[in-house]
Amino acid sequence: MIDQQIAWYVLRVTYQRELAAKEAMERFGVEAYVPERLVRRRDSHGRFSTFREAAIHNYLFVRTSKLVIDDLKTFRLPMLRYVMHVVDGVRCPMTVPEMQMRHFIAITGNREARILYLSPLEPELMKGDRVRITGGPLEGVEGKFVRIRNTKERCVVVTIEGIAAVATADVSPALVEKIP
Repeated sequence: MIDQQIAWYVLRVTYQRELAAKEAMERFGVEAYVPERLVRRRDSHGRFSTFREAAIHNYLFVRTSKLVIDDLKTFRLPMLRYVMHVVDGVRCPMTVPEMQMRHFIAITGNREARILYLSPLEPELMKGDRVRITGGPLEGVEGKFVRIRNTKERCVVVTIEGIAAVATADVSPALVEKIP
């Protein structure tokens, strides 16, 4: 049954409650992911503090079945909504392929790397080769090798269609191989 198939679903979360929704999903035993970043802000007393926040606002990635999500949305987490897209003329909840999601997590979960978040359309505006990183902490990640507009950096971009794209910074061309 399609409702019991496990997949990475993309959910929209209202009012920037991504991290709270992720923690709630994990309490219910559901694998969830939100790319995070640390930001430094000045508080009301003028002191600087470091905060953890979602790098891509209003989105939560959940690996489970549609049946489980429907139950959680209806009875426990009403702030969640499916991100819908059209497939063959039919609106259905958006899912991300397992390998693409693993690559996205590999890049966004690496706290040592500088990560550049782009609009989902930006990588499509630049033509790049499909590549695989062959060494370092991101070994095995596949994406597009591009030069980001208005910078001199070359990087690998992993895209989740219509949601976001992430780019690694400072990838040595020696660690990148072209995928035919």
